[in-house]
Amino acid sequence: MRCIGLLITAAVLAGCTRSPHAGYKLVGDEVHLRYIALGEGERVPVDGDSLLLRFRASGLNDEPGSYWSTERWYSAAEIRAGALLPVLRRLHAGDSMSVIAPASHWPWPALLRKDIPPPHDTLTVRMELLLLDLLTPEASAERRARFKTNDPEGFERMLIEAYAAQDSGAWTRWGTSDLHYRITGIASDTAHWAYGTPLRVNWEGFGLADGRTIDATARNGGDFAWDYGTPDQLLQGLEVAVSLLREGQRGEFIFPSRMAFGGRGVPGLLEPGMPVRYAVSVSRAVPG
Repeated sequence: MRCIGLLITAAVLAGCTRSPHAGYKLVGDEVHLRYIALGEGERVPVDGDSLLLRFRASGLNDEPGSYWSTERWYSAAEIRAGALLPVLRRLHAGDSMSVIAPASHWPWPALLRKDIPPPHDTLTVRMELLLLDLLTPEASAERRARFKTNDPEGFERMLIEAYAAQDSGAWTRWGTSDLHYRITGIASDTAHWAYGTPLRVNWEGFGLADGRTIDATARNGGDFAWDYGTPDQLLQGLEVAVSLLREGQRGEFIFPSRMAFGGRGVPGLLEPGMPVRYAVSVSRAVPG
């Protein structure tokens, strides 16, 4: 089957407009493609597939990867744009390509972490890419389930790190734990409140994976009254959150399951062993 596909690919490339770049074919609007190696994959990616891709980007005459390189999983749907649109129509598992296109044609927001600036639009980018693996939605679900079963802590850490990476630089890890936080104003990682200080704590908790509200003080009539340090009244993650906040501050926190709902989850809302995100604020209780 792939042999037939290769013949079709060759015919398509042969019919493409000649490229000014030696060995390349023009396959889209200022997008020039050259095959480096052919793999054994039988199908091209469709939306819903997960792709393990290796990218090496550089200026046109620079060393491959001198601007940026990575190897990670992407959703086919999120990168199917710009210069990658004609590429994904021709890419099979194992295929390696070199693609030349203006920097303005690449879907940088989907490709790069937020702490990496995209190249200037006037630059011509040469991108070498290799499709290492392709998983259908069904295969991805099976792989995810195996990972969660065989290495639950590693699976959870992967979820947390992937979520935090969406806003790289914004989240701070609390010590060596998997709890992450970002706080408005000046943040400190040392406890501020004296033991027994009466406080009013407000929070709303969300599933990290789907964003559904799973817990909120507003559902129970308002702020929660808590004497700082009193055990067994708050989730462990909330106790840490309060210790990091100052009066009037608001923060967002990612709690690993062991500091939240653990193996019990929240029936109907949160699977067991899943991390959560909380928005928390705290104020000193006014004597009544």
